[in-house]
Amino acid sequence: MTFARVLAVNSLLAVIFLFIYGDWGWIVTSLLYYKIVVGFLGNQISQHRYFSHNSFKTTKIKKYFLYFVSLTTGVNPLDYALVHRHHHLHSDSPGDVHSKLNRFSDIFFPISGKTSSMERIKIGRVLDSDLRGFYKYHIATILFVLVLTALLSWKVAVFVLLAGVGWNYIHMILLRVWLVHTKLPGSYQNFDSKDSSWNNKWVQLLDIGEGLHNNHHYNPNAYNQAMVPGEFDPAGYIVRKFFKV
Repeated sequence: MTFARVLAVNSLLAVIFLFIYGDWGWIVTSLLYYKIVVGFLGNQISQHRYFSHNSFKTTKIKKYFLYFVSLTTGVNPLDYALVHRHHHLHSDSPGDVHSKLNRFSDIFFPISGKTSSMERIKIGRVLDSDLRGFYKYHIATILFVLVLTALLSWKVAVFVLLAGVGWNYIHMILLRVWLVHTKLPGSYQNFDSKDSSWNNKWVQLLDIGEGLHNNHHYNPNAYNQAMVPGEFDPAGYIVRKFFKV
């Protein structure tokens, strides 16, 4: 079993332990950490918009920050970018590893880092050359932070850091694989993107920025996914204000 799979299983167990052994204070802290650090900065801005789509340029210092915050998701940015670009190449087709038509196990394995059999040459270079030296140490980095934190407080390590990874897996499967590729109340399409991607005002509110999925599939390389009057993309705003150069 790979490190990514072990981490995925243990992070999901951490979410369960959070509700068994944690109180409401720990639950709220865990969810806030996930939404702000892991989900918003680590996944949306870092792994998705920067590493997967190279949708904006940033400074070297901020690039390093984006790399390290991306590791809070438990998935290194290279694996994430390869899988996500594969998804865009085959969106909602039989070859789409993120398709809601796949079995649960087929959906789950790619966000656990299994990318070796994918079309690496066709997908192309996905990680900035400045960071290639860091990439091979991503497992050691994640383990070091978890162990160091556990020595200081096992509850922070389990209920916050490890559970944050678990929340990310749950969120990715539920919202990013299923809901934004399903027509639901509040869903609409601005563009014909040749797949079943939808914008959804309720998902946009819940996900703080990744609910404009039809817009994103129409123009994957846009860092701001709000494309018509009345739409607002919080992640795009933060990118423009603090990261984009």
